[in-house]
Formats: sequence, C-alpha cells, structure tokens
Amino acid sequence: MPTVETPEVSVVIPSKNGGALFGTCLERIFAQSTRRPFEVVVVDSGSREDSLAVLRRFPVRLVTIPSSEFNHGLTRDLGVSLSRGRYVVYLNQDAVPCSEDWLERIVEPLCAGTEYAAVQGGIRESPDVPRFFWDSCGNRFYFTREAKRWIERYEGIGFSTVNAAFRRAALEACPFGGADIMEDKKWQRAAAARGFRIAHRPDAAVYHTHNYDLDSLRRRCLQEGFGWRSVGEKYSLFDMVADLVSGRRCAELLRGVQERRIRTSAEFLFPFLRPWLVFKGNRLLRSYPR
Repeated sequence: MPTVETPEVSVVIPSKNGGALFGTCLERIFAQSTRRPFEVVVVDSGSREDSLAVLRRFPVRLVTIPSSEFNHGLTRDLGVSLSRGRYVVYLNQDAVPCSEDWLERIVEPLCAGTEYAAVQGGIRESPDVPRFFWDSCGNRFYFTREAKRWIERYEGIGFSTVNAAFRRAALEACPFGGADIMEDKKWQRAAAARGFRIAHRPDAAVYHTHNYDLDSLRRRCLQEGFGWRSVGEKYSLFDMVADLVSGRRCAELLRGVQERRIRTSAEFLFPFLRPWLVFKGNRLLRSYPR
C-alpha cells in the first residue's frame, strides 16, 4: 500500500452502517495496484458499533458527525476540506472496485492534462447478489424522460458520485453546497456553466447494486422526482403519460413475467410506479420526502 504522508489522491467516502459490504469495499481499495500515494477519508454519520469496528480494521481517517448533520452536498464538501490529495475520488460505501487498477484508471484523465475537471467512473450491477429485475442503475431503471433529457444535454453523462474523481481545484472553485439529493447533478450543472468538462471512464468501474421492495422503491422515485426539480429539470404530465404507455417497457415486463424473472410486486409495478412517483415528487411535493 502506498505511503499516505503526502497523498496524491484522496478517496472520500460518506458512511453510515456500511457493515460487511463496506469492509469489502475498503479491502479492494487498499489492495489497489497503483504508484500514487493515497489516503482514505471516511465521514461517518452515526454508524452502529459493529460497522465502526469494520472501519477500524483499515488505516482510514475516520471523522464522525451527528446523523442530523448529514447532507449529501455539505458532507461531501466536508470530506474535501479534510482531505489532502491533489485529486479527490468520491465513492459510495456500497460501491466495490471491480479491479486492482480502478484507482489508476479513474484518475488517469486528470493526471494526463488539464482538459478535464472530473471523471465519471463506470457503475456495474453486482453479479453475486440479489438484484432488482429492472436493475438499480443504467437505462433500465432510469428509463423516464427527464433522465434521458439530462444525459443528452450533458455529453452523454448522467454524473454520479457513486464513483467519480475530481481535480481538487475544481471542487474548491465549484463546491457541492447544500443538497438533500442529486448533489452530483447539481455539481454537474454548475460545472458545465463554468466550462468544466467531465471525462467518461467506464473501465474504472465499481459494483453497485440495490434491490427494492415497494416502500423503498416509492421513496427512491419520489426523492428523485423532487431532486430533478431542485436542479431545474421538469417532468410534465405529458412526460408521465408517454412513459406510462411505453411499448418497450410493457414488452420487457411481459417477457420478465413469462420467464419468471419478475418475482415481487415492486418488480411487476415498477414501469407504472416510476413515472407517477417521479411526477409526484417533481410537481406536487412541497418538501423533500424522507
């Protein structure tokens, strides 16, 4: 493992009750094959003792904050202020690097010159855990029109801090600021306005998967609808109706049922629930849904 006395790269991870999966994530980070000295900064917002015990097995810089103070944008800004690297890599606690050269690959575009302010790494579904039929990242989950418009507007990238690297100078010039959700899209919009560019490195990938029941799916889609509104992306009644009657989605649902790959009510109802819930969060809610 490289010395961290003068780190070139800081890996910043917000955490809460990451458990054994976070331990796997940290194992993969500290097993990276890289010539670059790096540090890992964990900003924890109220984990249980068993999860803290996992963290203490690794040489991380652990900073704790009250759970009431967690904010997706401000907590990431705090992580930057506590880190020392010229390059800052943000990672979710449940995002596990796919390879031993993940760290090298994700910072490479930043080290090669000054063209890029940030790098979007790849996000893959985990191959060995239960997963939602429609996946939890990529086009099958984010099939609704607001997500498609955003990606088309920003050079094919729907920016995500699940796995992303930044030039420190870009974060200092353009911090996240307060954000209940979609701090990454907020930063992407502000960065684009400054002329900052984001490189895409799908080969610098992590495994990141969620499974949803009806309650967690409802909450996630409402939050996303609200988040899109906070970054200026409207989801209209026309958008909702167009997405609800998508022939492609209905055909995929039918195939999933016929092949017995759809097992839960959340999976069956997803193509109909997501458009309605995104619309409700985007146009009807007055406060962030928790």
